[in-house]
Amino acid sequence: MMKRAGKMAVQALLAVTVMTACGIGDEPSTVKKPQERAVSPQPGTPGSEPAGGKSLLKQLDATASRAKEAREITAFLDASLKKADAKTADKMLLRLEQYYDQLLPAVNARFKRMLEQPGTAEKLRELGVPADFQKIQNDDALKQWLLQQAEGKLALDCSGENGFYWKIDYEALKKAYASYLSDDLKAYLAIRAAESNKTFFDDGRLLIERSELADRILQAESYLTGYPSGHRRTEIQALYVDYMEQYIHGYRYDAVDERTMKLLPSVKRSYEQLVKQHPDTKTAQIVRDYMEEINQNQDVIYHPGKKGENIIDDPKRNIGEFWSGLRSRIDAAFPATKRQRGGGVPNKAE
Repeated sequence: MMKRAGKMAVQALLAVTVMTACGIGDEPSTVKKPQERAVSPQPGTPGSEPAGGKSLLKQLDATASRAKEAREITAFLDASLKKADAKTADKMLLRLEQYYDQLLPAVNARFKRMLEQPGTAEKLRELGVPADFQKIQNDDALKQWLLQQAEGKLALDCSGENGFYWKIDYEALKKAYASYLSDDLKAYLAIRAAESNKTFFDDGRLLIERSELADRILQAESYLTGYPSGHRRTEIQALYVDYMEQYIHGYRYDAVDERTMKLLPSVKRSYEQLVKQHPDTKTAQIVRDYMEEINQNQDVIYHPGKKGENIIDDPKRNIGEFWSGLRSRIDAAFPATKRQRGGGVPNKAE
């Protein structure tokens, strides 16, 4: 019914699905020193890592270089984070994410082959999501392998497009490690945990209520304004964009009256409530500007479709222009810092 291009950036950030890891052997390779994720540099005096912190980071790298599974690395963090100061704990968490980036393709490649075995997918579908692997019967090998992945703080999820896949369990990371981290990464894990617990969008539809989506948008804004040079500012801004695109123009049959082409009153009220309850936020300003365009059209969003071809046609001109300019509005509301534009020290997780 609706036109929608591209994949959601948040899906690429949270998981490497079973469809992306062809050609990898049955056993995961050992993990190299992380290089994949860039980290926005933090203010402060460089080169002041405590001796104990340097030792922990070296031990973490050594553990990861030998690791065949994520649980070997998380076991080290479970035992060691309590010995670290917040600065070192942050670096250990950031490196863990990078190790996951390297491990997940192999995990999902092996999992894909397991799912091809007769009966395996059916057993998992019977469990549902979240799955209690202890309930698997007559297949101890499968049960133990699944439990081992969960022990490594990975979560099993199911996408309408790609089926079952493993992703980072940010709720588990938050519960185990947040107390040792800086406020920056505590806030980051809280945002990621909400998305990890329930993906907001999949298979062309919104999976959460608009009120919850509004809460997630405001939580992401709080991170962007509270930590303008935050470790994971780039990732959270990408998530904020995904959230706002769905909130502003991710309309489906439940958002527009197909007889009148008007926005449903319940959707408009959600905009009005956000603006009323959070008037001083950057999000409220964007939504306020959008409501002016909606009001100008007396709530009409689309041109009617052509008989026999489609129900809904292109958006009204002013609405379409607002949608196409949404990313520019967001970039203007949350401009990159000088450090992010290339100034300061190089991006590193170390």
